[in-house]
Amino acid sequence: METANENPEIYYREELHSIKEEVTTLRHEFSRFLQRENQQHIEGMIGEMKRNFMRPMVDYLCEDVSERMHNWMTMDCRMRDFCETAFRELLQETAGLVGRSKIEAETIKLYRDRLEELKKEAKTSSCGKCFSEATNLFEKQVKLMRSLQIYEAREEGDRKVDISEIEPEKLVSEVCEPVANRQRLLMLKALSGGSKTFSELSKLTGLRGGNLLFHLQKLLETGMILQRNERGDYIITRKGYSTLQGLSRIYSEIEKE
Repeated sequence: METANENPEIYYREELHSIKEEVTTLRHEFSRFLQRENQQHIEGMIGEMKRNFMRPMVDYLCEDVSERMHNWMTMDCRMRDFCETAFRELLQETAGLVGRSKIEAETIKLYRDRLEELKKEAKTSSCGKCFSEATNLFEKQVKLMRSLQIYEAREEGDRKVDISEIEPEKLVSEVCEPVANRQRLLMLKALSGGSKTFSELSKLTGLRGGNLLFHLQKLLETGMILQRNERGDYIITRKGYSTLQGLSRIYSEIEKE
């Protein structure tokens, strides 16, 4: 059998094959490089857009704090100036948190503790009105942080839930029933990782046509998922994602026992 050294044609064929492999490898590496660069560029653009959007929002929140505390605090109180300054400084600090990309539960707890410390300095019976207004403003800011998905309260860092406020009928119809089905729970879990088409959900669940539509409609009606348009992909909502997280925490607690 002839070798590459004995036959130039074999030698050049092997060399050509080796060059092709190197070119293919370089092309793949270059493609991955471009993908990384494009991803970094896109992430940079999104980050810049977010910062540009957040700046006026933080400015508005700070102005809103100053205006509301000035207008709603008790007028005929000798501590008014002191308290207004203290509340304004604290709430403008918390307004600044909205500009961050992520807020830890410990940070929110720290500010709640500071509000509680201020309450201990209450001197008159009319202090309740001012503290109530300051607390309401703070909780509205926290709600905004949640909606922007930069703050996710953990059990130990959040306020305790008042069980007496639970409405059984509403809880069952809007939370328990939608997820009390293996196929719907499977769809929610899949959608938590990204949008899915009708066909993809059909393949995932094994459901077809009307059967799949029935379960999708159940999730749509209860606000667990959304459809981008009449024939578009399905996406999970904040409610759906929070429900999954809650179920995960419950399951973890049960497993510990």
